[in-house]
Amino acid sequence: MKNFLKEIFSGTELVGTMNLIAGIIMALLWSYFASRWWSVAFGFLAVFFLIEAIWHYILTDYLRHIHKDRQGK
Repeated sequence: MKNFLKEIFSGTELVGTMNLIAGIIMALLWSYFASRWWSVAFGFLAVFFLIEAIWHYILTDYLRHIHKDRQGK
């Protein structure tokens, strides 16, 4: 069970980190192509990936907190 929980935590953090990197890249592409009308797609994707990254980091911290409380009981 402990190994399974560690895999969940590391997997969620990994996905959050990948979303963060993708969001930063999309934001950079959006700012580079800002004069083009189609660059709005990069902006929407950047916001989406950054929100997803924040969500995954919050979820990981919450799961760690729950796991820590259950070990203490």
